[in-house]
Amino acid sequence: MMSKSNTLNALEGSEKDPTSVELNQPGSTSESANALPKSALIGLVVIVLVAIVISWLVIESKREQVVDDLQQRMRITVEARAEVISTWLEGTARLADRLVESELFRLFASDVDAAGGLIDPSAQNQDAQDNGLGIALLEQLPFMERVVTDFVISADFTAGYVLGKAGVAYVSSGGATAVQPQQVEMALDVLANGERQFGAPRVAAAGLVIDIYIPILPAASQTEEAQPIAVLMVTAPVAARLAEILAPRPLAPEGEELHLVHKTSVGLIELLPTQTPEIKTLGNDGAIPGVSGQPFVAGPSLDGTTMAYARATSISGDSFWAVLEMDRASAHGEYRNFSVMVVIATALLVFTLVSVFGAVWAQLGSNHNRLMAAQFKRLATRIDTQKRFLDSINSSIADYIGLKAEDGSYRYANKAFADAVGRTPEEVIGLDDVALFGQGTADRLALSDQKAIRLGQVVTFNEEVYLSGVQRHLQFSKLPFQNEQDQVSGVISVARDVTELVEEQAKRDRAVRQMVTALVRAIELRDPYLAGHSRRVASLSVAVAKRLQLSTEDVDTVEIAANLSQLGKLAVSRKLLNKPDRLNDAEIAEVRKHVDHAAAMLRDIDFELPVLPTIYQMHERLDGNGYPTGLRADAILITSQILGICDVFAARVEPRSYRAGLSTDEAIKILHDNGGRYAPRIVAALDEVVASVAGERLMASLPANAD
Repeated sequence: MMSKSNTLNALEGSEKDPTSVELNQPGSTSESANALPKSALIGLVVIVLVAIVISWLVIESKREQVVDDLQQRMRITVEARAEVISTWLEGTARLADRLVESELFRLFASDVDAAGGLIDPSAQNQDAQDNGLGIALLEQLPFMERVVTDFVISADFTAGYVLGKAGVAYVSSGGATAVQPQQVEMALDVLANGERQFGAPRVAAAGLVIDIYIPILPAASQTEEAQPIAVLMVTAPVAARLAEILAPRPLAPEGEELHLVHKTSVGLIELLPTQTPEIKTLGNDGAIPGVSGQPFVAGPSLDGTTMAYARATSISGDSFWAVLEMDRASAHGEYRNFSVMVVIATALLVFTLVSVFGAVWAQLGSNHNRLMAAQFKRLATRIDTQKRFLDSINSSIADYIGLKAEDGSYRYANKAFADAVGRTPEEVIGLDDVALFGQGTADRLALSDQKAIRLGQVVTFNEEVYLSGVQRHLQFSKLPFQNEQDQVSGVISVARDVTELVEEQAKRDRAVRQMVTALVRAIELRDPYLAGHSRRVASLSVAVAKRLQLSTEDVDTVEIAANLSQLGKLAVSRKLLNKPDRLNDAEIAEVRKHVDHAAAMLRDIDFELPVLPTIYQMHERLDGNGYPTGLRADAILITSQILGICDVFAARVEPRSYRAGLSTDEAIKILHDNGGRYAPRIVAALDEVVASVAGERLMASLPANAD
C-alpha cells in the first residue's frame, strides 16, 4: 500500500507554485550547463529505482493483506462448518441413549453377561452351546430383537446389533447383515475403554454409512466409570445429510470447497456423498493439509490437481477432519489484477520520465533561455506525472483515505472513500463528517481526531457507520498531519471495511452460545437442580462483573463459565451429591473430581475466551485452601473468584432436601466473615447486586424451603 507521506507529498506538490522551483539564472557559466546532463541522468536513474521499489512494496503489501484476510476467513468458516458436522454426529449418536440407558435393556445385557455370554443365534445345536444361559433368557431373545428392530426403524438407522464380550452379536435387528471382523474388533475396543466411538465410513446398500458403537453399562449402574458389559452397534446412513452440509455456501467465493476426510492407519480417504464412488482414497502420506500451526502457504490440493490454500479442524477426535480449500488462482485474483495495474502505472511513469529526459537532452544545445524553459517544463512535468501516478495508485486502493483540515472539512479523499459515501472525490472536498455520516457518528470520529492529535501517534479503533443507507463495520486509523513548519494542520484518516470479518465472528459467537445452551439442556435432562443452580449463578456473576466494570470479554467469560460450571458433576454419583450426611474424606475427594471431569469434557472446545481456566479455578480460595491445585490470592483469575463467590452464595440460599436455605443477609455475612478466603470487594459488589431490584427479583425465583 502507498505510504501516507507519499500521498500528502503529492497533494502538497500539486498546490505549489511552479515558479518557486529554483532555475538557472542568466549569466550562469557554461560549465554549469555542461554539468546538467550528468546530474539529470543520475536523477533519472534514482527516480526510476524509487518508482520500482515503491511499486514492489505496494504489490507485496497487497499480497500480504489478501493472504491474511483469506486465512482469517477460512479459519472462521471451517471451524463453524466443523462444529455443525460434530453437533450432527453427536446428536445422531445420542439417539441411541434412550435404548442403552433403558433399565430393561441393561438388565437383559447384565443377565447375559452373568450367564457367561449368549450363544451364537446362528448355531445349529442350541442346547450343546448353552454356556449356563437359562431358558428364560433364550425366550427373551425374540422380544429383544423386536425392540432393537423397532428402535432402528424409528431412529432411521439401517441396522442394529448387541455384541457381548466374546465379540458375538447375540441380538440384531431384522434384516441386518452379518457382523464383519473389523466391526467386532472395534466393538471389543469400546468394551475395553468404555467410550463411544465412530467407525470408519463405508459404502453399503443404503449408500454411505457410519457405524456408531455405544457401551452398555451394567443394570442399576449410577456412574459412567462402570465397566461396559456389551456394545450397541448401529449403522447410520449419512449420505443425504453430508451432501447437505458439504454443499457450497450461497455466498461462498469462487474456488472455495469443503472436504470431509477420514484418517485411517493406511492413509486418508475423502467422503463424497454426491458422487460415485462415495469414498475416494487420497494418494498422500496421510498428512492433513492446513492443520493449525502449519504455515499458511499454497500447497497441493487434496486431489493433487491444483495448488490451493487450506485450513483444517478435527471433528469428534482425530479421525474425522473438515478441510476447507481455496484455489490459489481464485484467491490471488484481486492481488493479480492489482499487481498488473501497478506495473502498468510504473511503466508509464518510467516511459514518461525517459521521454522527458530525452527532450531535455535534445535542448542542451540551445541558448540559456531555452535551457531555463526546458528545465521548468521538465520539473513541472515530473511533478504532474508523480501526482498522476500516485493518484492512480490511490484510486486503486480499497481502503478509504482522507485528509481533514483543522476545521474538520476534507481537503482530500481517494476514489474508494468517495464511492463509499456515494459522492465523487471532488464533491467530498469541503464537506465534514456530519454531512457524510451524520451527527452521532461525526461526534465519535471527532473524539478520535482529538485523541490522535493529543497523543501524536496512530489511533486505531472500530466504528459502525452507515454507507449509502447500509450499516458497515469500519476499522479506522487516525494520524496527525504536520505541515512544513512541523505544526499539526489536520488529520489523516484511513478506514478499512471489516464487515465480513465482524459478521463471521458474530456467527461463531452465536454457534458457541448455541453449543452452551445445548450443554445446559443436557444438564437439565440429567439433573434439573444443577441447571437451575447454574442459571442462578450465571445471573449473579454477570451482574457482579458488570458492577466491577470488567471488560466485555470478562463478562462473556463469566456468563459462559457459570452456565457450564456444574457440567463436571454429571460424572459424579448422585448418591454423593445428594447425601444428607456429612461426607468422609474419600467421598469429598471423589466429589471434588468434578472440576477434572469438566476439564475433560470441555478441553477440545475453543471458546476464544478463558472459560475452561475460569471453571477449573472457581473452587480455589485466597488463603490457598481451595482445590484442585491450592492457588493463592492474585494467582486466581478474577473471573474464577467471582464465579466461586456467587456459587457459594447461591448454594447457601437455595434449600436442600435435608436443610432449609439461608436468608440472603445470612449468606452475605458468612462471605464477609471469611475475608481471608473471599475477596471483600467482590463480596461487596454481590451484596449491592442482591439488594438491587434485579437481585430481589432473582432471589424471589428461589424454590420454597421444604416443610
